[in-house]
Formats: sequence, structure tokens, C-alpha cells
Amino acid sequence: MPPSTYSYNSEQTENRANGTNQNQPKIKSVAELVDIDTEKYERKLKSIKVRARSELDFFEWSKHGYAKNNYWISPFADKVPRIEESKVSREEFIEKYEAPGLPVVVTGCTKGWPAEVKWNRETLLKKFEAYRFKIGEDDDGNPVRMQFKYYLHYLENEAVRDDSPLYIFDSSFGRLKKSSQLAAKGPKDEPFEIRDKSFEVPKKQYRRPCLLRDYKVPKYFDDDLFRFTGEKRPPYRWFVLGGARSGTGMHSDPLGTSAWNTLLVGHKRWCLFPPSTPRKIIDPKMQGLDHEAVSWFTHVFPSLVKVHKGQEKSCAEKFGMVQVLQKPGETMFVPGGWYHVVMNLDFTIAVTQNFCSPTSIENVWLRTRNARPKLAQKLLNKLTKLSNIGGTRHDKEFYVDLVKKIKTLDTVPAFFESSTSSSSSSSSSSSSSSFVDDYELEVSETQSDTEVSDGECRCYSCKMKRKRRIRKEKTERSVQREELEKQKRDEQQTIGVIGSKGKRNHDKNTNVEVKDKKRRKRL
Repeated sequence: MPPSTYSYNSEQTENRANGTNQNQPKIKSVAELVDIDTEKYERKLKSIKVRARSELDFFEWSKHGYAKNNYWISPFADKVPRIEESKVSREEFIEKYEAPGLPVVVTGCTKGWPAEVKWNRETLLKKFEAYRFKIGEDDDGNPVRMQFKYYLHYLENEAVRDDSPLYIFDSSFGRLKKSSQLAAKGPKDEPFEIRDKSFEVPKKQYRRPCLLRDYKVPKYFDDDLFRFTGEKRPPYRWFVLGGARSGTGMHSDPLGTSAWNTLLVGHKRWCLFPPSTPRKIIDPKMQGLDHEAVSWFTHVFPSLVKVHKGQEKSCAEKFGMVQVLQKPGETMFVPGGWYHVVMNLDFTIAVTQNFCSPTSIENVWLRTRNARPKLAQKLLNKLTKLSNIGGTRHDKEFYVDLVKKIKTLDTVPAFFESSTSSSSSSSSSSSSSSFVDDYELEVSETQSDTEVSDGECRCYSCKMKRKRRIRKEKTERSVQREELEKQKRDEQQTIGVIGSKGKRNHDKNTNVEVKDKKRRKRL
């Protein structure tokens, strides 16, 4: 258990003692709102757990007993500065935090967001109860999805005991394709019965939920240069929802990008380390344990904050670790290169995005040039074009300076992206009332969520090409194997009938016949 065990349970107990919660309506369970096919749910859950984490047996999800631990921290352990979006200008934010690469919590970003009202368990269940959100990937890199109603039912039951529960981390929530199917009949699903008659389901729903209109990008992060790369850009925004102890393990964001994470519901616990921190110190190999956030906070965090004999400071103080207790309505800014681990302390709903700002273009360009050369060239071509004609947001001189910065990096030697980096970061200004930028409606994400160190493209199209090639090679190898096995069986049958000596004579005669046939064909 972590050293700091502050919990809001004491506050909740005090509130109940004062009678403040007596008049609050009882929260209905998912099974009371919609019909849950128990047999189908159990079958689906077992299949999903096996696919999402094949290294675990279905009955080993709660073997460590992490659900008994208290992972809340005192608000006094959170020393990261907080700024109000309406009181701090963009220029001041860049000067004090983005340019020097310092994390900061921004408040007030969610004022006026429809998500403040719409993003809750009941409203999302009404709109997307039959939609399958992504909760992980299988061993082949294919997305593992789960119906939203079943996922919420899982959070109320098995997830309470699981060490590290399943976690919705979906990058396809911004696609705008509608479905003509009724919400009461999900794709390939049986009709379901509404148990609560006041819980009305709309006649139509999105096959891919579009939640872009429910929020807007905070003003500090809306100048994302990767918007110029089109649909081939890596996944960059995610809708995240999960229960206590779910989260993402230690990682840094891919391609040197920065990230922001806005929390609408619940609380998150963060630990962040500067880019200069040795990875092997903060993310050691833990035999018998996984790479989940809850495992890190249980086994690694206590050793980092402990002061050993002969030392004046702990490793956490030495390397500059910072902790954050993120609350609803707060936006966490993670500078590029910072290692971070994030864990949900209770039921949380958030939106997060990676971005490349003009301030960090040099670091991002170096990594993109080597990991995704085609993407880097496309960005450079677009910036070069804008340096001649200018853009709607900046004039020509602004883009000329960016191109000059990139050109000066031509002589910098290549270095590759760490293979342990992940774009599953726990990490979107539009003047329109819909809160959607023009380019947001045009740019879609790929299905992949990771980059690899050798520059191999992980977009959905390339992944499918590689799978088809591998499948074809496997088929060819299996055919060859079957032919060899058949040939061996025939030889054994021949030897059993005519003996070894007869077999040699038979092969000799066969070879003579084959040679005669070839000779006659030549004639």
C-alpha cells in the first residue's frame, strides 16, 4: 500500500452522518436500466478477457488482491501549479510552461462544454448502449471491443474485484458515419428490453459515436501542426472511461508529442518524471508482474519515495518526480518526453489528445523524421507551401521560421523512438458553436495506437497488408508441409509392401521412366 493513504471515504462518511445524502436519489444499476443477457454477458466477458490479456488465466484477474488497497493520496502531495485558462494568456503559458517543458494543471477549460452535462453514465448509456468501444488489443494487434452496456455492467460487478480492470481507450469516437440501424438493435445483436420505461432510447444512434461537438480544444493546445498531415496521421485523440485501478503504465508519448487530458468525472492519480530520468530506474522489470499502472503504484512507487541509508534524498526527489491528484474539470498538460503513469481512483470519464505545437516542432520533427519519414515529409511539404502563401491562422513569416527550424536539423544524426513508448497516453480553437474545427471533420484516425522503433507503419491499412502476407506465407508453408508428410507416408507404405531393396529398385525404375518421358518430350 502506498505511504499516503488519504481517502475521500472519510468525507463521504461525514456527509452521511450529517444527513446531506439522505435526499439524494438512489443510483440505478445498469441491469435496472436495460436488459442484460447474463449468459451472453459472461460468455463475452470471458472471451474479451482472454483476448485482451492472453498472459492471464481467466481466474487470475484478482490474484494480487489490489482491490483491498487504498491508492488515494493527500491533496498536499500534489505540488504542480494550477492556472486559470481565462486569466493566463497563450503567450504567458508558452513562456512559463510549454517552452521550458514543465507540467501544469489548467482549470476552467470545461466551462460551457456540453460534455459537462452529457458525459455521465446514464446519458452515455442512452446514446451508445449497443456501441462497441475499444478496450484493448489482442496478440495480433486487432482491437478488442465490448458493448457499452456490458462494459458498465462489468464495472459494477467483476471490475470491483479485478486487480487492473478493463479500460475504454477509444480513438474512433470522432468519426461521423451514421447507422440506420435502430438503437434497440445493435449490430448483430438481439433486441433488448427497456426495463425502466423512463429510460428512453433514441430511434437512431451513431455506429461510431461522434463526441467532438461536446467539447473544444483548450486555447493553449489548438495549434496542432499535425493537422496538416491528413488522415495518415497517427491516432491523436481518445475517449477514455474506466473504473478504479484501471489506467496506463509508465510511458512517454510517441514522436515527442505533448499531451493534454481533461477530466470530466472522477479522480486520477499521476506520477511524472522529466525526460532525463533513467528509464530502468522508474520502470524496472518486475518478474511475475505486469506493466499495469496499479502494479507500478503498488511495487515501484514505494521504493522510489523511500529514503535509503546513506542518502539524503529519495530517488523520487533526486529525479524530480511530481504527483498530481486530478479532479473533475481540470486539464493536465504533459510536455513532450516526460514519462508518466496514470491510474483512475474511481469511476472516471475523460478526453485526451496528443499534439505537435510550433514550440516543440524541432523535437517532434527529429523523431517523426526517423520513425515516420513519409509523415514528416508530408508535414514539411505543407509547411513549405504555407510559407509561400500564408494561412488563415498565421502569416507567411510564421511558417518561414518553422521551415528554417526544420532545415537546420538536416545534419542532426538520426535517433529512433523508444520501443516502449506508447501513444496510449493518459493524456483539442474554434469559434463555431459546434466546437468542431474544420480540419477535425476531415481528418480521421487510423486503427493503430502504437509506433514502433524501426519506422514500420502501424496504420490499419498497412497492418492488414502485413497480415494478408503472413497468412499467405503460412498457407504456402502448410501446403509444403502436407506434401512432405504425404510423400513420407507413401514411402513408408511402399517400404512396407516391397521392402527396402524393392523400394530402391522401384525408385530407380521410376527415375528411368521420368528421364525417358523428358527425352521423348524434347524430341
